[in-house]
Amino acid sequence: MITINNEPKAYTPIFLGTTQHSIRLSLEIMIMIGMKRNDEIIETYNVTISAIDLGQLPNIGNEVPISEIIGTELSGFKAKVRQSDVQLQNTVSNELEQLVDLKNVGLYQLLKGQNEMKQTLKIPKLSSNHVILIRQLLGKTQPELANAIGVSERTIWGIENGSQTISDKFIDKILTVYTDFAESIEVQFDWVSLTFPDLTSKQVIKDVLSIQPDLFLERPTSQNFYTREMAFAGEKNIYIQDFAPIKNPETQAIEQKYGTTLYLTGKGTRLFEKALLEQNITWHDFLQKARQYRGHLTRLDIAINDKWGLLDMNDLVKAVQEKRFWSKSKSYAVHGNVDDGWTVNFGKSPFVIRAYDKRKEQASKGFDTDIQNRVELELHQDKAEYVIDEWLNQDNNKTLTEITFDILYTYLWFTDKPIK
Repeated sequence: MITINNEPKAYTPIFLGTTQHSIRLSLEIMIMIGMKRNDEIIETYNVTISAIDLGQLPNIGNEVPISEIIGTELSGFKAKVRQSDVQLQNTVSNELEQLVDLKNVGLYQLLKGQNEMKQTLKIPKLSSNHVILIRQLLGKTQPELANAIGVSERTIWGIENGSQTISDKFIDKILTVYTDFAESIEVQFDWVSLTFPDLTSKQVIKDVLSIQPDLFLERPTSQNFYTREMAFAGEKNIYIQDFAPIKNPETQAIEQKYGTTLYLTGKGTRLFEKALLEQNITWHDFLQKARQYRGHLTRLDIAINDKWGLLDMNDLVKAVQEKRFWSKSKSYAVHGNVDDGWTVNFGKSPFVIRAYDKRKEQASKGFDTDIQNRVELELHQDKAEYVIDEWLNQDNNKTLTEITFDILYTYLWFTDKPIK
């Protein structure tokens, strides 16, 4: 029995995973729970819960000791946790710490990225304004920054007024002392869809995803010519579409048509990372396994998250409006405004580069995020397969992050002056 907004309900709350990718080891975390009754998930809630009271983060499908849930759909829910017999922890569990580590598919040191550019077009260099912004984001004065990274005040002063060049050694010092700054840019999957020509949805759940089948809700669908859909917790976050078995009218035999598509959407990718953690495997391992079952990517979105506001969307939009950029695609579009946030698209399917104000986009939906801006690479079919080919290729030994920025720098450049 549990109370939801003062209404008693005969449900058992079970843990379905984390609903936010960036947990950041705070004392409050947001998790997804399902209300189970008679072994069936009836409702799901996204609740904010005390990590200290919760103790160890449970495994998917485990009962969560919740006594009361209050809140609204717009602002989210808060849950009161029953006192457990085990001693309450003062820090978030080790498993949660591992999840935070896992979320960084790869770390990219933005300040060093320009050194990998091989193109002949002139690209913007790290400027004195960038260093001033970095110092302001760190909340340091010139003397304080100089003392922290072990350089003279004159060096900081010279760099910020433009009389002294910015060396790699200077950048290394900042990244060594302020390790969080090195993680201000993170790369993650934001959408993964795979087709399996030889499997049914139930086989994908069991053999590819390795998630408990009873956590999926079966329902009919007519999308993409499929007839059946298996949705994790009944949500459109992790779901598989295939063909429901039918009875042959002549032989009365049950016939099963094979072929299925798996969808891991934005929230679904974050939720699935929890399942990967429990299986002690990585995205790299999962995609290798998917290929063993002849899985073929139909769409892959890679998100580059800017958490410190290093990317100025107003400057980017201005550069586009003034045609101070070059892209391999002639197609581009600007949407939005200063107040509601900008979105800029370059290219069209099968490959789109999209930059937008993530924080304002989430705020319009009533959510908060520690991501300020996001750049997305949306790849379809062969473009998506190419990225994974490169990543799984043991000979080139490249990280996903390196591959992502190689593609970004190949398809889109910004310049100081308008170009034809």
